[in-house]
Amino acid sequence: MRGEGQERFRIRRWLLRSLALVATCREFGIDLDAGTPQHRDYLKVNRIFERVESVVKLRFKQGLVGVADDTLGRVDDLVAVWSVARARDAAWTQAQTLRALGRLPALQHDYLVTLGRIVGLAGRGLLIPTL
Repeated sequence: MRGEGQERFRIRRWLLRSLALVATCREFGIDLDAGTPQHRDYLKVNRIFERVESVVKLRFKQGLVGVADDTLGRVDDLVAVWSVARARDAAWTQAQTLRALGRLPALQHDYLVTLGRIVGLAGRGLLIPTL
């Protein structure tokens, strides 16, 4: 039961953040469609993250972290497939979806619960040891 309670807490916390973004967009009349000023800014920030991300990865491959990388083998490769830009793309799409589902509260709720479970599954998948 303890694990289920923690899972529900994580899902609720994530849902509240997602709904806060959607509520802010509604309140200020912010449109999340492609081509809007907000979307152009979002894309600019993605490009900045992509440039910085590659520099940071190079720095992490040196020294003690490089030794840890060699020692961990494939385990850290699972985390390496994660990309800031791709995570932000997913978040942007989720915000668009939640905004559209705002007219259907029951469906929006079910969607958020399911999405929270998928996020939990992915997180737990990263914790599975690899050979």
